[in-house]
Amino acid sequence: MSEPVAMSHNQIRERIASLPRLDIALKNTPLEEARNLSRTLGGPRIFVKRDDLTGVALGGNKLRNLEFRLAHAMKDDPDTVIVGLDLQSNSARQTVGACNKLGLKTILVLEGTRPNNVQGNLLIDYLLGADVHFAADQREQRTMLDSLAAQVREKGGRPHILNDNPMFDVASAVAYLEVALEVVEQLGERGLAPDCFYMSSSGKGSAGIMLAQRLLGAGFSMQAICATAEFDLPSRTVRIANETIAALGLDIEIAEDEVVNTDAFVGAGYGIPSDTGDEAVRLFARTEGIILDPIYTGKAAAGMIAHIREGRFKSDDVIVFVHTGGTPAIFTWNELWV
Repeated sequence: MSEPVAMSHNQIRERIASLPRLDIALKNTPLEEARNLSRTLGGPRIFVKRDDLTGVALGGNKLRNLEFRLAHAMKDDPDTVIVGLDLQSNSARQTVGACNKLGLKTILVLEGTRPNNVQGNLLIDYLLGADVHFAADQREQRTMLDSLAAQVREKGGRPHILNDNPMFDVASAVAYLEVALEVVEQLGERGLAPDCFYMSSSGKGSAGIMLAQRLLGAGFSMQAICATAEFDLPSRTVRIANETIAALGLDIEIAEDEVVNTDAFVGAGYGIPSDTGDEAVRLFARTEGIILDPIYTGKAAAGMIAHIREGRFKSDDVIVFVHTGGTPAIFTWNELWV
């Protein structure tokens, strides 16, 4: 592991400010202490970073990312943004909402079959006015992205395929580098410092918090909980972290042995609720009135809860759970809560 760097918050923010950016999300989101949850678990102090409250289209972590992704897209002066994502994607919902604010049309190509009962994120995609298409698999999705872009051009439009945006991954890491600064400052106002962050991440957002740890020379750790088993998490996280380092013009490097991410709480598979995740959703709701989702934040919370129950933390440790949003999935999986 490399030595910490110890840059100031202002120095880091100056690097972030060097990147093209739009103002879309509500930032400096609340940091809420979950006293009842902590008491119930008999564990450390738990704070919830409420990035489910970032504003547009019911909020979530993607709005912060989109400030950088769409700023890069706007260089091409598009009138239409096309993106391929999952059927119940949180990112799709937030992308349509952000594009609405910018006066852009949005075409979604979602992997999966249109359900008979349209609920959750997909319902909001339609409400927001997206032109929604469905693809059987990723290969068909890619073909459709290119075909739809060609159709837009034929009609005199200016499409931008967001999947091909070079800021697609880096934007997430930069956004959560900034979130880590917010959290450290919010805790500092209370005379506290974080010991560990928990976050649902497949390597993008967590790379940013890892980078914050290195740049600040801070003593906290980043425990990511991945909602899918499809990635080699150390190599993916390091690739994104080092691409972000290059984008910010920094002279450091993140190594694979620094990555702490687990897919142990995926359960039956990506996009499928798990018993431990569902328990975590209920526990947050019934102790704090905070609504998680069973696909991402619920499984991340399940990991945090399991680690607390294993006795990994002292009673005065400060744990930060980053709530990345995803609330509409509660309605997709309504039968779990009745």
